[in-house]
Amino acid sequence: MKETGLPTSRLAIALAACLVLAIILGAASAVWMLRAQEVGKWEKQTETFSVVLTETVSQQMDFAYTALDSISERIQDRWSVSAEYLSAKLSTYDFHQFLREKASLSPAVEVISVLDVNGNVINTSRNFPAPTYNLADRDYFIAQRDNPVQGIYLSASVRSKTTGKWMFFLSHRLTGSDGEFIGVVILGMSPSFYSQFYEKLSADGHASIALLRNDFTYLARWPERGEIMGMKNLTGSTYELVHNQNKKSGVIITNTSRMGDGGKHVTRMAAVQSLQKYPLIINFSVDEDLYLSDWRKITTGIVVVAMSGILALVAAFSVLVNLLEKREHDLLATTELKQQAEIINRNQAHLLKNLTEQQIALKDSSERLQAIFQNAADGIVMIDDTGKIEALNPAAVAIYGHPASEVVGKNGRFFSPPGQPDLLGLAMSRSEFLETGCLRTEVERMRKDGSLFPAELAISEYYHAGRRKLIVIVRDISERRKMERMKSEFISTVSHELRTPLTAIRGALGLVVGGAVGSVPDKIAPLLNMAHKNSESLTRLINDLLDIQKIEAGKMDFMFEHLNLYALLQIAVNNNQAFAHSVGTEIVFDAQIMDAHVMVDAGRFQQVMANLLSNACKYSPEGTVVRVLTEIRQGKSVRIEVIDQGSGIPENFRERLFQKFSQADSSDTRAKGGTGLGLAISQAIIRQMHGDIGYYMESAFEAVGTHFYIDLPLHEEVITDMGTITPKPDHAL
Repeated sequence: MKETGLPTSRLAIALAACLVLAIILGAASAVWMLRAQEVGKWEKQTETFSVVLTETVSQQMDFAYTALDSISERIQDRWSVSAEYLSAKLSTYDFHQFLREKASLSPAVEVISVLDVNGNVINTSRNFPAPTYNLADRDYFIAQRDNPVQGIYLSASVRSKTTGKWMFFLSHRLTGSDGEFIGVVILGMSPSFYSQFYEKLSADGHASIALLRNDFTYLARWPERGEIMGMKNLTGSTYELVHNQNKKSGVIITNTSRMGDGGKHVTRMAAVQSLQKYPLIINFSVDEDLYLSDWRKITTGIVVVAMSGILALVAAFSVLVNLLEKREHDLLATTELKQQAEIINRNQAHLLKNLTEQQIALKDSSERLQAIFQNAADGIVMIDDTGKIEALNPAAVAIYGHPASEVVGKNGRFFSPPGQPDLLGLAMSRSEFLETGCLRTEVERMRKDGSLFPAELAISEYYHAGRRKLIVIVRDISERRKMERMKSEFISTVSHELRTPLTAIRGALGLVVGGAVGSVPDKIAPLLNMAHKNSESLTRLINDLLDIQKIEAGKMDFMFEHLNLYALLQIAVNNNQAFAHSVGTEIVFDAQIMDAHVMVDAGRFQQVMANLLSNACKYSPEGTVVRVLTEIRQGKSVRIEVIDQGSGIPENFRERLFQKFSQADSSDTRAKGGTGLGLAISQAIIRQMHGDIGYYMESAFEAVGTHFYIDLPLHEEVITDMGTITPKPDHAL
């Protein structure tokens, strides 16, 4: 037994050694392959980042070059007679505003200035008047002064003499009418803008981004290094790839010394991109600690697993001799594991079934939402938090005339008429949207052919994947506006056509009732009085309809006068006292203020007071009083209150109180009569007088009476050396 056991143990030891060697070789191969894959993956990522950065810088430079060209062309077209003429014409506040507007169009532009022939600042977008300093020693001024065919020149980074910040400049030569040098236009770009943008990609300090001129001069860098700004880097990865290898772009791994790290050698992966249109180079680099961090973690795991496998293998062979003794125990353990595996399999099957059902439900929900989106009668436009269109449905395509393929991914400004904001700007400009996240408004929109149409927009915000999105429901209300115009024209026409014969009827009835044609038989008198009263009611209705039409058309005339408020209110009370008596009430004027003056149209003011007083009397119980009060508010305005003792305003009617044709629906209020136009007309009149009209109740409950109020600005007389002058209104109606 012993002799036969020795060869078996040696075979087992040899087999174990082979297995350990296989584990080590497998782990080493996996580590080597994973490193190669990780390096390849990061080469693609760094190249992608550099391309994105290049496109961003190119867009900013496109704007800067275009802005500089447009400013230079404007100056050349208007003021290029001579250097003296240029300095005189450009040192104005209007030109400062022009430069400031140009500079504000891009966050990368720090300042735009114009220098005279000696390098002195004529005007600048930053301050007005321009500060006094000379830039004749700057490289961009020297380049433009000494080289008539220079074109736009990109300078090295220098510290601003005004702010002390690092900046680099684009410059354009200004030439006089005889071809002589008369000045320079400069546009300052802020490295801080690029630094702040680059900082977002800094990867916790393991990445660095640099913007260099094509002679390898630093223009901007993150992390920022003030000591290397404006210096040439002839030792880094950019110089190695572009100069030594003569490539425009690519990815390189180097271990050269770096200016930004004190000249020490650091292994880094750098992606370099040269801009095609501009003398600029982008360098995006990451250190070895970043691009090999995942590989090192995985390598640690592989080593741990390999060592664990080796230890397990050793442990397995060490217990091999005890295999028979533990066979029953192992069989029992195997049975238990099998049972546990069956339980796990059943649980997995159940989870898989639930997941499948959820996927089916999600698909059904998605299909329903897509069907609603595609078949909705109203247009639906979805935009992101930058104003770009993400999707629009067929109804929106039909409304605007833009195919989906033409607008998706682009800004929705072409839906807005010229000079108006895009959908995102429209939403953000309204306080209603900022407070509630929802906005409903009516505005003009523009179709693809340039035609404008009235639209009702409902804008709501929602969040997806942590980003705010907007959904805009668009409805073309051209037909509705047309019907409203037709309705208004019909009402206006009918009102005018009715007023002429009605005036004659009312006048004739008034003469008969007044006894101008003799006594009226007792049986006919009640009928004539009823006809005369109803003709007057119909006249008021027609006048209200005509007034509301004038208000909507902006054609209601006003004659403003500087009048004593006490006298106006006394007239209003006297004029409406007879009506109050006819319904069993009394109007009481509590005159607390005697000398307040207001600028109003007397007739229109009396029209408003008549409406408020008649309403208060109608809705007050018999035997009660309607009070008229006045008070000065903060020394700037006067408040007039009309207080009744009626049943109050129903809660469900309060929001519609000042709308046209609005009346409470209860039988009690309908019995009072009226057109529902009086308060709407009163509100429009008071607003034309720069005032406000409203109401409040002493309690949230009904049956406690109502306080209607009018707030008007106080109008003081102006005392001059020539006497008292009554000021005129500063608006035209």
